[in-house]
Amino acid sequence: MLVYPTPHAVTQARVQLVADQTEKAPTHVIQQDVLDVFAAKNEASRQALEEFRAAQAREIESEAQSGESHQDVHLDVKA
Repeated sequence: MLVYPTPHAVTQARVQLVADQTEKAPTHVIQQDVLDVFAAKNEASRQALEEFRAAQAREIESEAQSGESHQDVHLDVKA
């Protein structure tokens, strides 16, 4: 499980949603806010996964350069 801090964009989208709900904004505005929250969360997850993959690749490269065997290394990444 990837654990990462909540990005600013996700927090900002959630705050906007709560603000519009408190103001009793029209339904279409609330729906757009909900979509914005999900979009921000999806983008944050993609970025976290990309960073994780890059870190794994660097780790494998550094082990290869140090002469360690990679017969038992298995990179399991699902998108």
